[in-house]
Amino acid sequence: MLEVKNLHKVYDGHGRRVTAVGDLTFSVPEGQFACVVGPSGCGKTTLLRVLAGLLPATSGEVRVQDAPVTAPPPGLAVVFQEYGRSLFPWLRVRENVELPLKAQGMARAERRKLAADALAAVALSDADSAYPWQLSGGMQQRVAIARAIAFQPKVLLMDEPFAAVDAQTRADLEDLVRSVWQRLGVTLLFVTHDIDEAVYLGQRVIVLSASPTTVAEDLTVDLPADRDQLTTRSDPRFTELRSQVYARIRKVKAPASEGAPA
Repeated sequence: MLEVKNLHKVYDGHGRRVTAVGDLTFSVPEGQFACVVGPSGCGKTTLLRVLAGLLPATSGEVRVQDAPVTAPPPGLAVVFQEYGRSLFPWLRVRENVELPLKAQGMARAERRKLAADALAAVALSDADSAYPWQLSGGMQQRVAIARAIAFQPKVLLMDEPFAAVDAQTRADLEDLVRSVWQRLGVTLLFVTHDIDEAVYLGQRVIVLSASPTTVAEDLTVDLPADRDQLTTRSDPRFTELRSQVYARIRKVKAPASEGAPA
């Protein structure tokens, strides 16, 4: 469903040449929940933007549903960390969720139904007429997730989407995303700097090296499919996996080049 082959991304400017992504190869099969972690400044966000067609690769290839990515591909949605900047404050919640569907030319009745279903999936049916600025940070991020769900993507990319919310809200959103993924069967690539979060959420953790980025380790998360914040995180296997990922990141960690892209 998602394939990255010998991906390189180099930034040129102001007399400097920075290699953000060195030589990256991995694939994500249909329906898998894969998490990406790595040292700060290793190019996680750059990778996601290339996958989403928002940045061109310098060399190598990215394919989504077996089609090369040269622009934002159909069937792919992105949820960003900065949810406050991805929602339009002058539009009501329902209108924000409907926006990409409206841009596609979808009939009003159909997009209303998809928006209502998506808001119900994130427990925000009663907030459809509110404005984003009237909601908490966690609720705003739920709106961003609902908009992605309503788009009915085959592939969903998430870029550290819970980094700006408090710990309790983060736990709730983690469980929400796993629930949505299980219900929809979407292929999900989740970028995070939080090792515990990666192990808790994913079926697999892809560990990136320091920039220039390569895959340092590709770890299968063999925890039960049904997870909860208390039982799963107290499982000895969770601790083993977390320690394994942490040790690997420590091993590959190196001082990020000054000014290197995130």
